[in-house]
Amino acid sequence: MTAYVATGSDLNSTTLAGAFVEIARKLNDAEKARNAANLSQAPKNNVTMSADFDGSSYNINISLPIGESLSTSGGLVVAPTDYLGSTYSAFNVGTGDAKSTNLMGVTLEIAQKLSAAEKAVTPETDQPTNISVDISLETRIATIAAQIPFTPSFGSAGEVTLTALNYV
Repeated sequence: MTAYVATGSDLNSTTLAGAFVEIARKLNDAEKARNAANLSQAPKNNVTMSADFDGSSYNINISLPIGESLSTSGGLVVAPTDYLGSTYSAFNVGTGDAKSTNLMGVTLEIAQKLSAAEKAVTPETDQPTNISVDISLETRIATIAAQIPFTPSFGSAGEVTLTALNYV
């Protein structure tokens, strides 16, 4: 099982799958807040999320604008651009696993870590394919598509809670 350390950050999840769902939801909420505060501007709707109760999975699709540069050693560096502005996208890193300082960066970072965790499963025939991360330098878009399994439960007040499964 794949742990995620969120110490002191804006996340509470303790698994990679949970952290990915949580950060996607935070980015989605940030888009809604930005759109509500800027009614005269075109809305930003780069995140779509739904819960499939029949399949017991979150369906998440994210498109992040990216920029690229070269590191001092000539390696390619890809980073999401802040399409919402720091008022809406700021992220408290803390001392946990995430290193990015905005929601877009953390989203791509955790998605890539979850994808890598899937690819680390052996034997290869047992590797899950619940998340894909595609980075296009041509379109300057990082596309994330995920189906993260969850377990539904009822709280003491009858609320439904969906908990992402730690599937890797």
